[in-house]
Amino acid sequence: MCIAISFAANYFSENMKKILLLISLIVSVFCSSCRDELSSLGSNWLESDLKNVLTDTCTVKMSTVWMDSINTSNKAVAQIGHYSDNNWGKITGTSFIEYSPAKFSPSTNLKYQYDSLTISMKCNGEYLGDTLAPVKVKLHELTDNIELNSTTGYLYNTSSVPYNSTPLSTITIYPHPKEKNLLEYRLSDDLGQKWFNKILDESEDFNSSDKFRQYFRGIAFVPDESADKSIMGFGVSDSSMYVTLYYHEISQSSNASTLKFAPNTPRFNKVSTDRTGTPIAALNSKTTELVSDKTSNITFVQGLTGLYTKLEFPFLNNLLEKGEIVSIESATLYLYPVKGSYGTSNPLPSTLALYKSDENNVTEDQIKNTLGTSVQSGKSFY
Repeated sequence: MCIAISFAANYFSENMKKILLLISLIVSVFCSSCRDELSSLGSNWLESDLKNVLTDTCTVKMSTVWMDSINTSNKAVAQIGHYSDNNWGKITGTSFIEYSPAKFSPSTNLKYQYDSLTISMKCNGEYLGDTLAPVKVKLHELTDNIELNSTTGYLYNTSSVPYNSTPLSTITIYPHPKEKNLLEYRLSDDLGQKWFNKILDESEDFNSSDKFRQYFRGIAFVPDESADKSIMGFGVSDSSMYVTLYYHEISQSSNASTLKFAPNTPRFNKVSTDRTGTPIAALNSKTTELVSDKTSNITFVQGLTGLYTKLEFPFLNNLLEKGEIVSIESATLYLYPVKGSYGTSNPLPSTLALYKSDENNVTEDQIKNTLGTSVQSGKSFY
């Protein structure tokens, strides 16, 4: 059995502990006043096998497991960028987003002038790599609609949608992930003017989301792979990754206004990897698990690319040899990150989630407390 067994909760309630303590005190007083060293009378009743055993060693088998398909559809984050190092290899994050049309009814008594088209994005605080390095991103118009898998209802990190090879625009992002400021970049004026003309003509393409997604299928945010600096996480909502069209009314007093195209669903993130030359290069479609003795006695955890650490306790059942009835009151697991494997560019996760898994490494439920009211997780102290 895998990790679940290592975190069995306390089976004795506080009241039971108090009762046991009270019984222990009564027996102690009784024996001190009536004890006979030579007598064995009642030994069959008074002798107890109840005892607490503390052990500080338990063999743990650790492995790195690769989940080749992760559900990334309709998440509130866009993972964009390219990163490369000797441990993880080359990682590329591309985001595919569909948009909903802005609603606007032009007045026949007014004239309007197009001004600009922009994309606004906000870092969500997640990153991998150098946060000071610029991220160059090309925005490509999708040539097919984003469609969820008809069988599972999801899209995955391995999914893809074709897009026009010529980008609509290219932007250079100077992110500050910890500040989470709103960043705005100008897009193609040709696209903006084309959209605005259709809106003024009250084209059916802008009447509904269904019509708009057939006219404009979405945007692929593709990083420039010439730089190996970072992958950034950007929020995807009404307040991030939205497109704004700026215009004004032509009159004696110019009134500037905006039209907002918000991110829609479906959307997903594609994450591709090349682990050639890394300690985990052997992970592939045929080999999805590496025992730690094949990776210099360390394991790898990276949710972005589907890498998990699997913990097994092969001799845990030996505890049953301690008595006829054995219950585990508590257990603590300490995991230590390898020195030098984390830092400013590769921060440790703030928490770690624990899941049960079957013999095929398929995750099941998260590990919960005895009452099943809350999940157990690990905290980083680094």
